[in-house]
Amino acid sequence: MDEDTRQRAYEVIQLMSSLNDTRRAIVMALAHIYPKSVSGVQLSRLIGYSGKSRSLYRGVLSHLSEDKLILIDELTPKLYAIRINHEHPLLEFLVEICKEHGAEARELYEQALEE
Repeated sequence: MDEDTRQRAYEVIQLMSSLNDTRRAIVMALAHIYPKSVSGVQLSRLIGYSGKSRSLYRGVLSHLSEDKLILIDELTPKLYAIRINHEHPLLEFLVEICKEHGAEARELYEQALEE
């Protein structure tokens, strides 16, 4: 692994460790299923969140969006498409890693989406 790759990996680790469990779960799930976007209900299912998806919107998702880690597109007043911000340099790297090494996790996320 070259120096630049190690530096980016370290920065991704630092970013992920700065997030609480719910935020980290959201970013990891979205990184694995990229380029797909999901609704709030689907995201709740993906991360095993037991609360209402509405409570995710009020706090967690708004903070992740403000921090430019996720993108939220309003499809209708009650339906949103949530996806990872693949233009963020560290998240772009995370998506690459997940694509290359996360096939098993991606399958689990895909199964959760189908349920």
